[in-house]
Amino acid sequence: MQAGGWGYRIMVALSGITLILVFVYLSVSSQNRSVQAEIDRRQQFINQSIQFGRVNEALVRALATAAVNDKDDKIRELLVQNGITINPKSGAPALAPAETGTQPAAEKPP
Repeated sequence: MQAGGWGYRIMVALSGITLILVFVYLSVSSQNRSVQAEIDRRQQFINQSIQFGRVNEALVRALATAAVNDKDDKIRELLVQNGITINPKSGAPALAPAETGTQPAAEKPP
């Protein structure tokens, strides 16, 4: 190929376009990795929140049971301050409807 021919110019142009596309690919890949890392962090937070929710529920049930069994008014008051009422018959906690704006959840015996 001649240095000034049309074939040479096409090859240089294609090489330039290829080089530009390589840089675009590297940039997009880097952004994709950072977005994926953020998504992974959010998913981990969601998974941990679910686990903590289970622990919190078990803790509230244990406190409610202790408040009923031991007739502990301090624990009962603490639960009421946090929007949890206790069913005196079963000792099962329920959300207080006045503070949350919702109806209490179905109560299960401990």
